[in-house]
Amino acid sequence: MHAHEFRGTRLPAMAIAVTLLGGCADMGGLGTPGAATANAGTGSTAAQECNPVVTGAIGALAGSLFGKGKGHLAGAAIGAGVGAFACMAYNYHSRRVRDAQAVEAQYRQQRGALPAANTIDSYQSALVPGGTVQGGGKVEMQSRVTLLRGAHDVPPQLKEQLTLYSPDGKQLATATKDVDAINGTGEYESSFDFNLPKGIQEGRYKMSSTLYMDGQKVRTNDVPMLVVG
Repeated sequence: MHAHEFRGTRLPAMAIAVTLLGGCADMGGLGTPGAATANAGTGSTAAQECNPVVTGAIGALAGSLFGKGKGHLAGAAIGAGVGAFACMAYNYHSRRVRDAQAVEAQYRQQRGALPAANTIDSYQSALVPGGTVQGGGKVEMQSRVTLLRGAHDVPPQLKEQLTLYSPDGKQLATATKDVDAINGTGEYESSFDFNLPKGIQEGRYKMSSTLYMDGQKVRTNDVPMLVVG
């Protein structure tokens, strides 16, 4: 498994801040890969670089431009946190946890006959170990997908997209990966993990995990995440 970078959302700030921060977003939001964990999984190494120090500083500038009076420094701190999302490293891995025989037996018991077309029987996501995270702390979004290959279909291509939203609903970062462990019918477990930037705004964020099959959106799971100091 390799480390990758989230694609950061540009700040809708002053033109100069947008232009400078766009230097990272225009490269695909890819930064220097972080250290990979020991988990065995799938993924590819990001090929382009993004400087988190530069984007954090530009974010702080944008935040300070909008900060007024006593809120000036707070605005700068929040801006720095938002800028850091442009280069936030993550790891992704996937694996099969139940084989075709077990999944097909359960499906027959519940539904009677196997489907003719490729079918996603279930897709669930959750933050582990829980939904409360400290700024700068590790976040892990874990998902389970149960796939049944259709009797007359070729094996499907699955992709998973993780998107992080701020407390006010703005998209902060997003990443999309192939679920490479897919090998026909089975139940699969996937995981995105990353560290939140330090000094980000406290509050209730939203993590959205979306599953695509052969380019078509199948299902989205929205999971709340409380960030505390």
